Amino acid sequence: MTILYAALGLLFILICIMVINTVYKRPSRVDAAPNMPLPLDEDTLAKHLSGMIRFKTVTCAITNDIDSAAFLGLHNYLEKTYPLVHQSLDKKVINTYSLLYKWAGMGSDKKPFLLIAHMDVVPVEKRTVGEWLHEPFSGDIADGYVWGRGAIDMKGQLTAIFECVEYLLEEGYAPQRDIYIAVGHDEESMGSQGAQKIAEHLRDSGVRLDFVLDEGGVVTDGAVMGINAMVATIGICEKGYADIKLTATSSGGHASRPPKTTAVGALSAAITALEKRQLRPGLHKPLKDMLDAVGGYMKFPLNIIAANLFITKRLLMAGFAAKPTGSALVRTTTAPTMLSGSSAPNVLAEKAEAIVNFRIAPQDSVETLLGHIKKTVGSNIAVDVLQAYEPSGVSDTKTQAYQKIFQTIKSIFPDYVIAPYLMIAATDSRLYEHLADGGVYRFSPFRSLSEDLDTIHGVGERLKTESLREGVEFYIRLVKNAGQ
Repeated sequence: MTILYAALGLLFILICIMVINTVYKRPSRVDAAPNMPLPLDEDTLAKHLSGMIRFKTVTCAITNDIDSAAFLGLHNYLEKTYPLVHQSLDKKVINTYSLLYKWAGMGSDKKPFLLIAHMDVVPVEKRTVGEWLHEPFSGDIADGYVWGRGAIDMKGQLTAIFECVEYLLEEGYAPQRDIYIAVGHDEESMGSQGAQKIAEHLRDSGVRLDFVLDEGGVVTDGAVMGINAMVATIGICEKGYADIKLTATSSGGHASRPPKTTAVGALSAAITALEKRQLRPGLHKPLKDMLDAVGGYMKFPLNIIAANLFITKRLLMAGFAAKPTGSALVRTTTAPTMLSGSSAPNVLAEKAEAIVNFRIAPQDSVETLLGHIKKTVGSNIAVDVLQAYEPSGVSDTKTQAYQKIFQTIKSIFPDYVIAPYLMIAATDSRLYEHLADGGVYRFSPFRSLSEDLDTIHGVGERLKTESLREGVEFYIRLVKNAGQ
Protein backbone atom coordinates (compact mmCIF):
# COMPACT_ATOMS: atom_id res chain seq x y z
CA MET A 1 0.00 0.00 0.00
CA THR A 2 2.88 2.37 0.76
CA ILE A 3 4.27 1.81 -2.74
CA LEU A 4 0.86 2.58 -4.24
CA TYR A 5 0.58 5.83 -2.27
CA ALA A 6 4.11 6.77 -3.27
CA ALA A 7 3.30 6.09 -6.93
CA LEU A 8 0.12 8.15 -6.74
CA GLY A 9 2.02 10.93 -5.03
CA LEU A 10 4.66 10.99 -7.76
CA LEU A 11 1.94 10.96 -10.41
CA PHE A 12 0.23 13.89 -8.70
CA ILE A 13 3.50 15.82 -8.56
CA LEU A 14 4.16 15.06 -12.23
CA ILE A 15 0.70 16.27 -13.21
CA CYS A 16 1.20 19.45 -11.17
CA ILE A 17 4.54 20.10 -12.89
CA MET A 18 2.97 19.58 -16.31
CA VAL A 19 0.09 21.91 -15.49
CA ILE A 20 2.46 24.59 -14.16
CA ASN A 21 4.65 24.30 -17.27
CA THR A 22 1.61 24.60 -19.52
CA VAL A 23 0.28 27.67 -17.67
CA TYR A 24 3.75 29.24 -17.52
CA LYS A 25 4.15 28.95 -21.28
CA ARG A 26 0.93 30.73 -22.09
CA PRO A 27 1.93 33.57 -24.42
CA SER A 28 2.11 37.09 -23.13
CA ARG A 29 0.37 39.80 -25.09
CA VAL A 30 2.49 41.48 -27.77
CA ASP A 31 1.16 44.85 -28.82
CA ALA A 32 1.64 45.70 -32.47
CA ALA A 33 2.47 49.10 -33.83
CA PRO A 34 -0.53 50.64 -35.62
CA ASN A 35 -0.57 49.68 -39.27
CA MET A 36 -1.38 52.83 -41.20
CA PRO A 37 -1.57 51.89 -44.89
CA LEU A 38 1.09 53.52 -47.01
CA PRO A 39 0.13 55.33 -50.24
CA LEU A 40 1.19 52.52 -52.58
CA ASP A 41 -0.38 52.01 -56.01
CA GLU A 42 -1.31 48.32 -56.09
CA ASP A 43 -1.90 48.36 -59.86
CA THR A 44 1.55 49.78 -60.54
CA LEU A 45 3.21 47.24 -58.26
CA ALA A 46 1.42 44.44 -60.11
CA LYS A 47 2.50 45.79 -63.50
CA HIS A 48 6.12 45.95 -62.38
CA LEU A 49 6.07 42.33 -61.19
CA SER A 50 4.28 41.32 -64.37
CA GLY A 51 7.10 42.83 -66.42
CA MET A 52 9.72 40.87 -64.48
CA ILE A 53 7.90 37.57 -65.00
CA ARG A 54 8.04 37.98 -68.79
CA PHE A 55 11.81 37.55 -68.73
CA LYS A 56 12.48 33.78 -68.90
CA THR A 57 15.36 33.80 -66.45
CA VAL A 58 15.44 30.03 -66.05
CA THR A 59 18.19 28.05 -64.36
CA CYS A 60 18.33 24.36 -63.61
CA ALA A 61 20.66 22.20 -61.54
CA ILE A 62 21.16 19.68 -64.38
CA THR A 63 22.31 22.19 -66.99
CA ASN A 64 24.59 25.22 -67.02
CA ASP A 65 22.82 26.89 -69.94
CA ILE A 66 22.02 30.56 -69.36
CA ASP A 67 19.78 32.67 -71.58
CA SER A 68 21.94 35.80 -71.57
CA ALA A 69 19.30 37.91 -73.30
CA ALA A 70 16.73 37.13 -70.61
CA PHE A 71 18.99 37.93 -67.67
CA LEU A 72 20.54 41.05 -69.19
CA GLY A 73 17.08 42.12 -70.32
CA LEU A 74 15.91 41.93 -66.72
CA HIS A 75 18.92 44.04 -65.68
CA ASN A 76 17.82 46.74 -68.12
CA TYR A 77 14.21 46.44 -66.97
CA LEU A 78 15.26 47.07 -63.37
CA GLU A 79 17.19 50.17 -64.42
CA LYS A 80 14.21 51.61 -66.32
CA THR A 81 11.62 50.68 -63.71
CA TYR A 82 13.56 51.90 -60.68
CA PRO A 83 15.51 54.98 -61.81
CA LEU A 84 16.12 56.41 -58.32
CA VAL A 85 17.60 53.13 -57.14
CA HIS A 86 20.07 53.18 -59.99
CA GLN A 87 20.89 56.86 -59.56
CA SER A 88 21.40 56.69 -55.79
CA LEU A 89 22.82 53.24 -55.02
CA ASP A 90 26.17 51.85 -56.04
CA LYS A 91 25.63 48.86 -58.34
CA LYS A 92 28.12 46.13 -59.17
CA VAL A 93 27.58 43.34 -61.66
CA ILE A 94 29.00 40.12 -60.26
CA ASN A 95 29.97 37.27 -62.57
CA THR A 96 28.05 38.75 -65.53
CA TYR A 97 24.51 38.13 -64.29
CA SER A 98 24.24 38.70 -60.53
CA LEU A 99 23.81 42.16 -58.99
CA LEU A 100 25.00 43.77 -55.76
CA TYR A 101 23.71 47.17 -54.62
CA LYS A 102 25.05 49.31 -51.79
CA TRP A 103 22.84 51.97 -50.23
CA ALA A 104 25.35 54.12 -48.38
CA GLY A 105 24.31 55.17 -44.90
CA MET A 106 24.77 58.54 -43.20
CA GLY A 107 27.65 57.45 -41.01
CA SER A 108 26.37 55.16 -38.29
CA ASP A 109 29.00 52.79 -36.90
CA LYS A 110 26.48 49.94 -36.99
CA LYS A 111 27.31 47.12 -39.34
CA PRO A 112 25.28 47.00 -42.57
CA PHE A 113 22.56 44.47 -43.23
CA LEU A 114 21.80 42.55 -46.38
CA LEU A 115 18.51 41.94 -48.19
CA ILE A 116 18.56 39.00 -50.61
CA ALA A 117 16.54 38.15 -53.70
CA HIS A 118 17.16 36.04 -56.78
CA MET A 119 16.14 36.68 -60.36
CA ASP A 120 16.18 33.09 -61.66
CA VAL A 121 13.24 30.71 -61.77
CA VAL A 122 12.80 26.98 -62.26
CA PRO A 123 11.76 25.59 -65.66
CA VAL A 124 8.16 24.84 -66.55
CA GLU A 125 7.63 21.18 -67.39
CA LYS A 126 6.40 20.88 -70.98
CA ARG A 127 3.76 18.32 -70.06
CA THR A 128 2.13 20.78 -67.62
CA VAL A 129 1.95 23.86 -69.87
CA GLY A 130 -1.63 23.08 -70.87
CA GLU A 131 -2.66 22.95 -67.22
CA TRP A 132 -1.80 26.60 -66.60
CA LEU A 133 -4.82 28.92 -66.50
CA HIS A 134 -2.50 31.69 -67.72
CA GLU A 135 0.66 31.22 -69.78
CA PRO A 136 3.64 30.49 -67.48
CA PHE A 137 5.63 33.55 -68.55
CA SER A 138 2.72 35.83 -69.44
CA GLY A 139 2.76 37.86 -66.25
CA ASP A 140 -1.01 38.17 -66.67
CA ILE A 141 -2.83 40.29 -64.10
CA ALA A 142 -6.25 38.79 -63.53
CA ASP A 143 -8.67 38.01 -60.70
CA GLY A 144 -6.59 39.95 -58.20
CA TYR A 145 -3.38 38.02 -58.93
CA VAL A 146 -0.18 38.33 -60.93
CA TRP A 147 0.29 34.98 -62.69
CA GLY A 148 3.43 33.26 -63.90
CA ARG A 149 6.60 31.40 -63.04
CA GLY A 150 8.50 33.32 -60.40
CA ALA A 151 5.51 35.32 -59.13
CA ILE A 152 6.25 33.97 -55.65
CA ASP A 153 9.69 32.39 -56.07
CA MET A 154 11.06 34.93 -56.09
CA LYS A 155 10.34 37.86 -58.35
CA GLY A 156 7.56 38.94 -56.02
CA GLN A 157 10.11 39.49 -53.27
CA LEU A 158 12.54 41.04 -55.74
CA THR A 159 9.82 43.50 -56.74
CA ALA A 160 8.98 44.26 -53.10
CA ILE A 161 12.59 45.09 -52.24
CA PHE A 162 13.10 47.40 -55.21
CA GLU A 163 9.73 49.08 -54.74
CA CYS A 164 10.64 49.67 -51.10
CA VAL A 165 13.92 51.41 -51.93
CA GLU A 166 12.40 53.46 -54.77
CA TYR A 167 9.57 54.57 -52.46
CA LEU A 168 11.93 55.57 -49.66
CA LEU A 169 14.20 57.49 -52.03
CA GLU A 170 11.20 59.38 -53.39
CA GLU A 171 10.29 60.17 -49.79
CA GLY A 172 13.79 61.51 -49.16
CA TYR A 173 14.65 58.83 -46.64
CA ALA A 174 18.33 58.18 -45.93
CA PRO A 175 19.42 55.23 -43.79
CA GLN A 176 21.92 55.81 -41.02
CA ARG A 177 23.88 52.65 -41.81
CA ASP A 178 24.78 50.92 -45.05
CA ILE A 179 22.28 48.54 -46.61
CA TYR A 180 23.21 45.94 -49.23
CA ILE A 181 20.90 44.25 -51.72
CA ALA A 182 22.12 41.04 -53.34
CA VAL A 183 20.33 39.63 -56.38
CA GLY A 184 21.65 36.22 -57.39
CA HIS A 185 21.09 34.60 -60.76
CA ASP A 186 21.36 30.86 -60.00
CA GLU A 187 19.70 30.21 -56.65
CA GLU A 188 17.62 27.43 -58.19
CA SER A 189 20.85 25.59 -59.06
CA MET A 190 22.39 26.17 -55.60
CA GLY A 191 23.93 29.62 -56.10
CA SER A 192 27.55 28.66 -56.80
CA GLN A 193 27.97 31.21 -59.58
CA GLY A 194 25.75 33.94 -58.16
CA ALA A 195 25.34 34.32 -54.41
CA GLN A 196 28.61 32.57 -53.69
CA LYS A 197 30.49 35.03 -55.92
CA ILE A 198 28.69 37.98 -54.32
CA ALA A 199 29.61 36.68 -50.86
CA GLU A 200 33.24 36.29 -51.93
CA HIS A 201 33.24 39.88 -53.21
CA LEU A 202 31.86 41.15 -49.89
CA ARG A 203 34.40 39.11 -47.94
CA ASP A 204 37.28 40.35 -50.09
CA SER A 205 36.02 43.92 -49.60
CA GLY A 206 36.19 43.47 -45.83
CA VAL A 207 32.42 43.76 -45.32
CA ARG A 208 30.95 42.33 -42.12
CA LEU A 209 27.17 42.20 -41.89
CA ASP A 210 24.89 42.66 -38.92
CA PHE A 211 22.22 40.36 -40.31
CA VAL A 212 20.88 38.84 -43.52
CA LEU A 213 17.24 38.52 -44.60
CA ASP A 214 16.23 36.18 -47.43
CA GLU A 215 13.10 34.37 -48.60
CA GLY A 216 11.85 31.46 -46.54
CA GLY A 217 9.43 31.58 -43.63
CA VAL A 218 5.84 31.90 -44.76
CA VAL A 219 2.45 32.75 -43.36
CA THR A 220 0.28 29.69 -42.87
CA ASP A 221 -2.95 28.53 -41.26
CA GLY A 222 -2.19 27.58 -37.67
CA ALA A 223 -4.93 24.93 -37.71
CA VAL A 224 -2.39 22.28 -38.71
CA MET A 225 -0.70 22.92 -35.35
CA GLY A 226 -3.91 23.21 -33.38
CA ILE A 227 -3.80 27.01 -33.29
CA ASN A 228 -6.83 29.22 -33.90
CA ALA A 229 -4.80 31.87 -35.71
CA MET A 230 -2.59 32.43 -38.69
CA VAL A 231 1.12 31.84 -38.08
CA ALA A 232 4.06 33.74 -39.57
CA THR A 233 7.31 31.80 -39.46
CA ILE A 234 10.84 33.21 -39.47
CA GLY A 235 13.46 30.77 -40.67
CA ILE A 236 16.42 30.69 -38.26
CA CYS A 237 18.14 27.69 -39.82
CA GLU A 238 17.93 25.69 -43.02
CA LYS A 239 18.49 22.04 -43.68
CA GLY A 240 21.53 20.76 -45.47
CA TYR A 241 21.32 19.38 -48.98
CA ALA A 242 22.75 16.39 -50.84
CA ASP A 243 22.28 14.88 -54.28
CA ILE A 244 23.60 11.32 -54.20
CA LYS A 245 23.98 9.04 -57.21
CA LEU A 246 23.49 5.32 -56.66
CA THR A 247 24.77 2.93 -59.31
CA ALA A 248 24.21 -0.80 -59.72
CA THR A 249 25.93 -2.83 -62.46
CA SER A 250 25.50 -6.26 -64.08
CA SER A 251 26.60 -8.08 -67.22
CA GLY A 252 23.53 -7.02 -69.17
CA GLY A 253 22.28 -9.16 -72.02
CA HIS A 254 18.92 -10.21 -73.41
CA ALA A 255 15.86 -9.70 -71.23
CA SER A 256 14.69 -13.25 -71.95
CA ARG A 257 17.51 -14.66 -69.80
CA PRO A 258 17.66 -12.44 -66.71
CA PRO A 259 20.03 -13.27 -63.86
CA LYS A 260 18.76 -13.77 -60.33
CA THR A 261 19.39 -10.10 -59.55
CA THR A 262 19.46 -7.47 -62.28
CA ALA A 263 21.08 -4.06 -62.02
CA VAL A 264 17.62 -2.48 -61.94
CA GLY A 265 16.50 -4.95 -59.26
CA ALA A 266 19.56 -4.28 -57.09
CA LEU A 267 19.08 -0.54 -57.46
CA SER A 268 15.38 -0.81 -56.62
CA ALA A 269 16.18 -2.80 -53.48
CA ALA A 270 18.69 -0.15 -52.42
CA ILE A 271 16.16 2.65 -52.90
CA THR A 272 13.49 0.73 -51.03
CA ALA A 273 15.91 0.15 -48.16
CA LEU A 274 16.75 3.86 -47.96
CA GLU A 275 13.07 4.82 -47.87
CA LYS A 276 12.33 2.20 -45.22
CA ARG A 277 15.33 2.80 -42.94
CA GLN A 278 15.70 6.53 -42.58
CA LEU A 279 17.77 8.51 -40.12
CA ARG A 280 16.11 9.07 -36.77
CA PRO A 281 14.02 12.16 -36.02
CA GLY A 282 15.46 14.62 -33.52
CA LEU A 283 14.26 17.44 -31.28
CA HIS A 284 16.73 20.05 -32.52
CA LYS A 285 17.00 23.68 -31.40
CA PRO A 286 14.94 25.31 -34.19
CA LEU A 287 12.07 22.96 -33.39
CA LYS A 288 12.37 23.66 -29.66
CA ASP A 289 12.36 27.40 -30.35
CA MET A 290 9.27 27.03 -32.54
CA LEU A 291 7.42 25.01 -29.90
CA ASP A 292 8.34 27.56 -27.24
CA ALA A 293 6.79 30.27 -29.41
CA VAL A 294 3.60 28.51 -30.50
CA GLY A 295 2.99 25.93 -27.76
CA GLY A 296 0.94 28.28 -25.60
CA TYR A 297 -1.43 28.97 -28.49
CA MET A 298 -2.13 25.28 -29.15
CA LYS A 299 -5.34 23.56 -28.17
CA PHE A 300 -5.52 20.84 -25.54
CA PRO A 301 -3.76 18.37 -25.44
CA LEU A 302 -1.14 19.73 -27.87
CA ASN A 303 -0.37 22.63 -25.52
CA ILE A 304 0.49 20.17 -22.75
CA ILE A 305 2.68 18.09 -25.06
CA ALA A 306 4.57 21.18 -26.28
CA ALA A 307 5.09 22.51 -22.76
CA ASN A 308 6.42 19.28 -21.25
CA LEU A 309 8.99 17.91 -23.68
CA PHE A 310 10.93 16.32 -20.83
CA ILE A 311 8.25 13.64 -20.75
CA THR A 312 6.42 14.00 -24.10
CA LYS A 313 9.41 14.03 -26.47
CA ARG A 314 8.88 10.51 -27.82
CA LEU A 315 5.18 11.12 -28.37
CA LEU A 316 5.94 14.41 -30.14
CA MET A 317 8.57 12.85 -32.42
CA ALA A 318 6.20 10.04 -33.38
CA GLY A 319 3.49 12.55 -34.18
CA PHE A 320 5.74 14.70 -36.35
CA ALA A 321 7.27 11.73 -38.17
CA ALA A 322 3.85 10.34 -39.11
CA LYS A 323 3.17 12.95 -41.81
CA PRO A 324 5.38 14.34 -44.63
CA THR A 325 5.40 17.98 -43.48
CA GLY A 326 6.08 17.07 -39.87
CA SER A 327 8.67 14.49 -40.84
CA ALA A 328 10.56 17.11 -42.84
CA LEU A 329 10.84 19.24 -39.70
CA VAL A 330 12.37 16.54 -37.50
CA ARG A 331 14.49 14.28 -39.69
CA THR A 332 16.73 14.06 -42.72
CA THR A 333 14.41 13.29 -45.63
CA THR A 334 15.03 10.80 -48.45
CA ALA A 335 13.59 11.49 -51.91
CA PRO A 336 14.50 9.39 -54.96
CA THR A 337 14.00 11.74 -57.89
CA MET A 338 15.70 10.43 -61.06
CA LEU A 339 16.17 6.95 -62.57
CA SER A 340 17.91 5.54 -65.64
CA GLY A 341 18.51 2.02 -66.89
CA SER A 342 18.42 0.18 -70.17
CA SER A 343 17.88 1.93 -73.50
CA ALA A 344 15.38 -0.68 -74.71
CA PRO A 345 12.56 -2.70 -73.11
CA ASN A 346 14.08 -6.08 -74.05
CA VAL A 347 17.67 -5.31 -73.03
CA LEU A 348 19.03 -5.83 -69.54
CA ALA A 349 20.69 -2.73 -68.12
CA GLU A 350 24.44 -3.06 -67.66
CA LYS A 351 24.19 -0.04 -65.42
CA ALA A 352 21.21 1.37 -63.51
CA GLU A 353 21.45 4.75 -61.83
CA ALA A 354 19.33 6.77 -59.46
CA ILE A 355 19.62 10.24 -58.00
CA VAL A 356 18.38 10.55 -54.44
CA ASN A 357 17.87 13.98 -52.89
CA PHE A 358 18.41 14.34 -49.15
CA ARG A 359 17.58 17.36 -46.98
CA ILE A 360 19.82 17.09 -43.94
CA ALA A 361 18.35 17.89 -40.52
CA PRO A 362 20.35 20.03 -38.03
CA GLN A 363 21.18 17.03 -35.82
CA ASP A 364 22.84 15.21 -38.76
CA SER A 365 25.73 15.98 -41.11
CA VAL A 366 26.95 15.06 -44.59
CA GLU A 367 29.33 12.55 -43.01
CA THR A 368 26.54 10.98 -40.94
CA LEU A 369 24.34 10.77 -44.02
CA LEU A 370 26.98 9.10 -46.19
CA GLY A 371 27.70 6.54 -43.50
CA HIS A 372 23.99 5.78 -43.25
CA ILE A 373 23.61 5.43 -47.03
CA LYS A 374 26.56 3.09 -47.47
CA LYS A 375 25.49 0.92 -44.56
CA THR A 376 21.93 0.74 -45.87
CA VAL A 377 22.53 0.02 -49.58
CA GLY A 378 25.46 -2.38 -49.10
CA SER A 379 28.80 -2.75 -50.85
CA ASN A 380 27.41 -3.72 -54.28
CA ILE A 381 25.93 -0.26 -54.87
CA ALA A 382 28.29 2.56 -55.79
CA VAL A 383 27.61 5.79 -53.90
CA ASP A 384 28.75 9.09 -55.44
CA VAL A 385 28.23 12.59 -54.08
CA LEU A 386 27.09 14.98 -56.80
CA GLN A 387 26.80 17.90 -54.40
CA ALA A 388 26.36 18.21 -50.66
CA TYR A 389 26.03 21.03 -48.14
CA GLU A 390 25.90 20.94 -44.36
CA PRO A 391 22.87 22.32 -42.47
CA SER A 392 23.25 26.00 -41.74
CA GLY A 393 23.96 27.38 -38.30
CA VAL A 394 21.03 28.27 -36.04
CA SER A 395 20.48 32.01 -35.65
CA ASP A 396 19.52 33.42 -32.27
CA THR A 397 15.97 34.62 -31.65
CA LYS A 398 17.13 37.10 -29.02
CA THR A 399 19.19 39.32 -31.31
CA GLN A 400 18.17 42.87 -32.08
CA ALA A 401 17.88 41.88 -35.74
CA TYR A 402 15.36 39.12 -35.00
CA GLN A 403 13.34 41.49 -32.83
CA LYS A 404 13.27 44.09 -35.61
CA ILE A 405 11.98 41.49 -38.07
CA PHE A 406 9.47 40.24 -35.49
CA GLN A 407 8.17 43.76 -34.78
CA THR A 408 7.89 44.55 -38.47
CA ILE A 409 5.90 41.39 -39.16
CA LYS A 410 3.62 42.26 -36.23
CA SER A 411 2.98 45.70 -37.69
CA ILE A 412 1.82 44.17 -40.99
CA PHE A 413 0.06 41.11 -39.56
CA PRO A 414 -1.01 42.22 -36.06
CA ASP A 415 -3.19 39.18 -35.33
CA TYR A 416 -0.65 36.56 -36.42
CA VAL A 417 1.32 34.28 -34.14
CA ILE A 418 5.02 34.69 -35.00
CA ALA A 419 7.48 31.87 -34.53
CA PRO A 420 10.98 30.80 -35.53
CA TYR A 421 11.26 27.60 -37.50
CA LEU A 422 13.49 25.31 -39.54
CA MET A 423 13.59 26.13 -43.26
CA ILE A 424 13.33 22.77 -45.02
CA ALA A 425 14.41 24.04 -48.45
CA ALA A 426 17.72 25.62 -49.50
CA THR A 427 18.24 29.35 -50.10
CA ASP A 428 21.09 31.64 -51.07
CA SER A 429 21.25 32.90 -47.49
CA ARG A 430 23.43 30.00 -46.33
CA LEU A 431 26.25 31.34 -48.54
CA TYR A 432 26.39 34.59 -46.54
CA GLU A 433 26.38 32.94 -43.13
CA HIS A 434 30.12 33.45 -42.56
CA LEU A 435 29.67 37.21 -43.03
CA ALA A 436 26.68 37.75 -40.71
CA ASP A 437 27.50 38.37 -37.06
CA GLY A 438 23.91 38.97 -35.94
CA GLY A 439 22.15 36.09 -37.68
CA VAL A 440 20.65 34.89 -40.95
CA TYR A 441 16.86 35.01 -41.18
CA ARG A 442 14.33 33.96 -43.79
CA PHE A 443 10.83 35.38 -44.31
CA SER A 444 8.45 35.88 -47.24
CA PRO A 445 5.96 38.64 -46.34
CA PHE A 446 3.00 37.58 -48.49
CA ARG A 447 -0.34 36.74 -46.87
CA SER A 448 -1.66 34.79 -49.89
CA LEU A 449 1.12 32.22 -49.51
CA SER A 450 -1.15 30.49 -47.01
CA GLU A 451 -3.34 29.52 -49.98
CA ASP A 452 -0.88 29.40 -52.89
CA LEU A 453 2.23 27.81 -51.39
CA ASP A 454 1.76 24.66 -53.49
CA THR A 455 2.08 26.65 -56.72
CA ILE A 456 5.77 27.35 -56.04
CA HIS A 457 7.70 25.31 -58.64
CA GLY A 458 4.29 24.00 -59.72
CA VAL A 459 1.38 24.74 -62.03
CA GLY A 460 -0.38 28.09 -61.78
CA GLU A 461 2.16 30.01 -59.70
CA ARG A 462 0.63 33.32 -58.71
CA LEU A 463 0.85 36.15 -56.18
CA LYS A 464 -2.09 38.18 -54.96
CA THR A 465 -1.71 41.87 -55.75
CA GLU A 466 -2.85 42.79 -52.24
CA SER A 467 -0.14 40.52 -50.83
CA LEU A 468 2.44 42.19 -53.03
CA ARG A 469 1.45 45.58 -51.59
CA GLU A 470 1.77 44.20 -48.05
CA GLY A 471 5.19 42.81 -48.97
CA VAL A 472 6.36 46.23 -50.11
CA GLU A 473 5.05 47.73 -46.85
CA PHE A 474 6.93 45.08 -44.89
CA TYR A 475 10.26 46.04 -46.46
CA ILE A 476 9.62 49.76 -46.11
CA ARG A 477 8.89 49.35 -42.41
CA LEU A 478 11.81 46.98 -41.91
CA VAL A 479 14.29 49.32 -43.56
CA LYS A 480 13.05 52.17 -41.40
CA ASN A 481 13.14 50.02 -38.25
CA ALA A 482 16.56 48.53 -38.92
CA GLY A 483 18.23 51.25 -40.94
CA GLN A 484 18.91 53.53 -37.98
